[in-house]
Formats: sequence, structure tokens, C-alpha cells
Amino acid sequence: MMNKYNRNKYLFSTIFVAFAITSLAFTACSSAPKRPAEIRTKRNAAIEQLELANHAVLEREEDVAHLFLSEAWRLAVSTDDPDTRTRILLAIGNAWYSAGQSSRAIDYWKQALDEAKKANLTMLTAASRIHIARGNLAEGQHVPDMPASERVARAKESRSIALEAQPFLTKNLLYSAFAWRVLGLSEKELGNTEKALNALSKAIDSHTSKQYLEDAAYDWYLTGSVYSKAERYDEALNALEKALAFDRRAENSAGLGQTWMAIGHVHNKAGNIAEARNAWTRSRDIFNATFLMRLAQDAELLITGLEASPQS
Repeated sequence: MMNKYNRNKYLFSTIFVAFAITSLAFTACSSAPKRPAEIRTKRNAAIEQLELANHAVLEREEDVAHLFLSEAWRLAVSTDDPDTRTRILLAIGNAWYSAGQSSRAIDYWKQALDEAKKANLTMLTAASRIHIARGNLAEGQHVPDMPASERVARAKESRSIALEAQPFLTKNLLYSAFAWRVLGLSEKELGNTEKALNALSKAIDSHTSKQYLEDAAYDWYLTGSVYSKAERYDEALNALEKALAFDRRAENSAGLGQTWMAIGHVHNKAGNIAEARNAWTRSRDIFNATFLMRLAQDAELLITGLEASPQS
């Protein structure tokens, strides 16, 4: 039998060992890597594909854009994340709109709206409505003989949507800038030159603040179109020169070609035939160098039309 001394010694040793084991376990747990509350690997990869697709759209590389978007959508579906699904659907619509297929674009934007509404995504619901409003404007419908009354009705509706959506988009610079752009285009259609210019200036400020060069270039391109419609040709040319400057910084060949084409149109409207020819020739050469053959052919037709004109 243990005497009292040995029994106390044994109990002390047991308590010490138990304490040491507990301390070791606690130390091991506290130093182990924390488990993340959420895994976003696939969703982040989807957004990366989305950004690549957006760049391809700006470069008018529609086939490349759809390859990126196909992979982005696969990743979005695999995660079953409504936020990511909505953003990809909006981007797919943008790609189709850029290719001149506004009806198809609107179909995707409506899918995005449905996705966002079901998931109670307030910002993306507003963003989806803005995209649909952009598609509903007359200039995106490619219907030259659309009645003036319908053009005005569409512009008023798009303007209303842009104004209603803007407060919900303030936390996302790109969506907010897009809303200002849609508002500017709506005001342009309604003949409100100064309001259109003011809205587009807000889009320009947003895009330049974060160095979104291609987007800022397009804002200036649209600004030039507003001035041109108002027959303020010198100001139109000045705005288009700024568009060229941003697209050169971005090496956005498609944007450069489009802007030179617009410069040609402004010169032609102002009666500067030689300058129009030079601008369209430059546009054609840029498109040829970038293998944008359909656009190069469009520029060539403009040049040919000038040469056939009595004014030339």
C-alpha cells in the first residue's frame, strides 16, 4: 500500500501530466491554420474570365470574348452563386450588344434581372435594369425608320430607369458610370444637349479616376456624338481627339478605328471632304492592321462614297 506521502506525490504527478497534455493540445489548436469562412476560388476565377472577356469586347474580338464568357459561366454555374451568375449574364449580354445583336443581348440582361431579383441582390437588380434600358434606346435597335414618337418614348423610359437606379449603384463605380452613360444617351435622344454632356462628364470622371482607359475613351466618343448631333463640330472633334488619346494609351485598336471613323463623319457633316477622306482612310488602315475586316470594309465603303460624290 502507498503511504500518504507517495499517494500525494502520485496525484500531483497525474495532475501535472494531465495539465501538460491539455496545454499541448490547446497550443496545437491555437497555432493550427484557421479554416476560411468561405471559399471563393472558383468565383474569383469566373470574375477573372469576365474581365478578360470585357477587354476582348472592347477590342471587338467577339469570338475570343465568348470563349472567356463560356468558361466564366461554367464556373458560375458550378458554384451556384447568384451574384456571380448575374454578373456573367450581364457580360454575355454586353458581348452580344457589341456585336449588334441587341435582341439577344436584352434576353441575357432579362435573365440577369430575374436572377438578381430572386436572390434579393439590390445593386445587381438595378444594374440589370440599366442594361435593359441601354438596349431599349433607339440607337441600339438598328431600326433606321423607327418613328420619332417611339424613339422619344424609349428615351424617356430609359432616362427614368437610369435616374431610379443610380442611388443603388453608388458602391460600384463601373455600374454607376454605366448608368450615367445611359442617362447621357437618353438625354441625347431627347435633344437635351447640355444634360447629356453633364451625365457623360460624370461617367468620364468615374472612369478616369480609376484608369479605365477604354471606358473613358468611349465616354469621350459618345460626347463627340452629342456635340455632332447639336452641330457643334469643333467641340465634337475636340472630344473625339480626347477619345483617341485614351485609346492610344490603352492600345485599343478597335476603339481607335471607330473614333477615326467618327471623326470622318464629323468632317463630312461640316463639309471638310478632304479631312473626312483622311480620317476614314486612317480608320480603314487601323482595322486592316487589326484584322477587323468587316469594319475595314465599312470604312472603305465610306471612302468610295466620297469619291463618287460630286462634292469630292
